[in-house]
Amino acid sequence: MLDTTDAVRAALRANDELPHGRPRTVTAEELVDAAEQFDDPQLLAFALLELTEAYEYDAEQRKLPVVFARIAQLRKEHPDSFGDWENHATDWRYKWVAAALLSVPDVPLEAVRRWHGELRAHYLARGHDLQPYYARQYRLAAHTGQGVQDAFELWAGRWRSRYSDCHACELREQAGHFVALGEDERALEIWQPVFSGERSCSEEPHVSRALALLPLLRTGRLDQARSAHLTGYRWARGRSAAAEPIGLHLEFCALTRNEPRGLEILAENRDLFDRHGDPLSRLHFLTGAQLLLSRLVEDGHGDVPVAGPPGAHRTAAALHAELRTEGDALAARYDARNGTDAVGAARRARLARTPLFAEPMPLGLRATGPAPAAPRPAPAAADRATAADRADTAPAADATRTGPPTWPNSSPKHAS
Repeated sequence: MLDTTDAVRAALRANDELPHGRPRTVTAEELVDAAEQFDDPQLLAFALLELTEAYEYDAEQRKLPVVFARIAQLRKEHPDSFGDWENHATDWRYKWVAAALLSVPDVPLEAVRRWHGELRAHYLARGHDLQPYYARQYRLAAHTGQGVQDAFELWAGRWRSRYSDCHACELREQAGHFVALGEDERALEIWQPVFSGERSCSEEPHVSRALALLPLLRTGRLDQARSAHLTGYRWARGRSAAAEPIGLHLEFCALTRNEPRGLEILAENRDLFDRHGDPLSRLHFLTGAQLLLSRLVEDGHGDVPVAGPPGAHRTAAALHAELRTEGDALAARYDARNGTDAVGAARRARLARTPLFAEPMPLGLRATGPAPAAPRPAPAAADRATAADRADTAPAADATRTGPPTWPNSSPKHAS
């Protein structure tokens, strides 16, 4: 019975011990309702903060900003009810809201930018460094395809601070910047502290292992790519917030001619088809799944039964058509919102990738499914993107530093 404040607090502590996912999120919602029956702003603040955490790690980006607005209003009305932990957690979640708004295509771009301004003003007012603000500015630039390099230098050249994302996550973001430029070697060098275990967090190195699959393949590091797939997918399997990494593991299976393995992954994560709370991550998942299914269809296996949305039976060709329709429409919504074609262009480039090998790359696993088509010559160029202007510099940040990261042979234009 949640009929006392002590009972609600105990339930909140117990729920905090559970792994993130649907059960924890549903309970967190119920505990907010329970906290509201008491005239205890601190208890309600704690319950709301716990709910935002549940939403953040359960891919419920649509719901997170609404709950955060309640927290901000509560702090404005009852500032004395917010202790050090509550204040720190609230300030940290300003960044989560920025990411959530960007992920939902229904949110106008002007509203996203307005929130960035709110974050900047709030951090200045509370004496926080602006490096986290510039990190969000970079994500916005990378998403829209506008001013990406300048935004990268404004962020990556700044000192890390108390409200910066964890160092492992920042290294992942920096490496991803160079992967997008086709500079795989530079990206993998930046990733080394993450893959060596020097920098880690609850998500790392697991997410980076998925993001590094393509550059590892393109640079011929096949053993490392195999290991990154096997260990990275083990973490991602069944996680609602891992839709993007799972989509990358599906892509890996398509590019390495391991379609049967890809179908197993699709079946193990079919619940993701029913998850719509994080549209941007959903788009990444749909694109990876579509790329896998396109290999089956093109190789003459379009009539093979595959695992689609729960409760439905579909062939590879039918599900491929559904994912193409939804994915194209979702990407178009982002491009319409952003006023650029960056999201759609990135999706089209990804779907245009073809297998890097004529034979399946051994994974050391048994998977059942349609046999691959007869061997065909590998592409002359293994889907390697090229950058028009390759600089000789790369950021090498250090979480223990109190100064900006080192940029060998050069200096960022906007370092401070």
